[in-house]
Amino acid sequence: MMGEEQKLVEDFYRDEITDREFYKKLAKRSKNKNLRDKLDYLAEMEESHSTFWKDRLNKAYGKGADLKPRGFKIFMLLFLTKFLGNNLTVNLLERGEVESIRKYRDFLKRIKDDDESKALNSIIEDEISHENVFEEMGIDKDAYLDRIQAFIYGMSDGLVEVLAAIAGLTAIISNNFIIAMSGLVIGVGGTISMTLGAYLSKSSEIEYRIRNIKRESLITNVSTKKMKKDIENEENRTKVSAGTTGLSYIAGAAFPIIPFLFPIGIFSLIIAVALVAIVQAVSNSIIAIALNISILKSSSRAALLSLLAAAITYSIGFIFHTYFHIYIG
Repeated sequence: MMGEEQKLVEDFYRDEITDREFYKKLAKRSKNKNLRDKLDYLAEMEESHSTFWKDRLNKAYGKGADLKPRGFKIFMLLFLTKFLGNNLTVNLLERGEVESIRKYRDFLKRIKDDDESKALNSIIEDEISHENVFEEMGIDKDAYLDRIQAFIYGMSDGLVEVLAAIAGLTAIISNNFIIAMSGLVIGVGGTISMTLGAYLSKSSEIEYRIRNIKRESLITNVSTKKMKKDIENEENRTKVSAGTTGLSYIAGAAFPIIPFLFPIGIFSLIIAVALVAIVQAVSNSIIAIALNISILKSSSRAALLSLLAAAITYSIGFIFHTYFHIYIG
C-alpha cells in the first residue's frame, strides 16, 4: 500500500510536469513573443522542479519515470484560454501556487538531508518568484481576478435564485408561460439588484484604495500623471465589476427560464434543474482547476446546493398548494 509521503511526492511531481506541459503548449499557441518567452521560462523552471521530485521518487521508492502529466487538467486549461484569454488562464493557474508553496513548506519539515532541504527551499523561492514574472508581462491581476470573480458570483446567483423561485412557482402554477414570465421578472429585478449591490460594494473598496494611492503618492513623491492613471484604473474597476456581475446574473437566470417556454409540464422543471446543475458544475470546475483543488468536490457541491435550493422552494410551494389550496391554472 502506498505511504502518505510517497503519494505526496508523486502528486508534487505530477503537478510540476503538468504545469510544464501546459506552459509549453500555451507558449506554442501564443502569438505574443514576450508572453511566449515568459511561458518558456516558466516551463523550464517547472522542468527543474520536476527533476527534484523525480529524483526523490527514484531514490526513496524506485519509482517516478512512469508517472504522466494530468492530461485532463491540461486539456481543460487550454480549453479555457479560448474563453478567458492566455493571460487570465495562466494568472488563475498561478493562484494555485500559493497552495503548492504551503504544501512544500510543510513537506520541508520532513526532510533531514541538508542538500535536499536547500534544493526544496530554492524551489519554494522559484514558486514565489512566479508572481514577479507575470508582473513583468504587465498583467493587471487585480482587474482580471475582479472580472472572473464577478462573473462566477453573478452567474451562480442568477442560476440558483431564479431556479429556486421557478421551482416554488411550479407547485402552484400550471401554465408554463406564466412561470417563464415570472422567472423573467425575477431575473430582471435580480439583475438590477445585483448590479447596484456590486457597484456600491466595489465603490466603497475602490474609494479606500484611491485614498491609499493618494497617500502613497505624497509619501513616495509619485508623479501626478501616474497617480491620476492609477486612480482612473481603480474607478474603471467599479464599472467593470458591476457590469460583469449584472450581465452574468441575467445569463445565469436564462438557463432555468428557457425550458418553461415550451409546454411540457413538469418536465420543464426537471430540465431546468438539470441545466442549472450542469452549468454550476462546469463553472465551479473552472475555478477548481485554476486553484488546484478537487474538481469533483467543488462541482458536485455546487450542483447539490442548487438542487437543494430548488427542492426547498418546491416544497414550500407544494405546502401552499396542498394545505392552503393556492393554485393558478
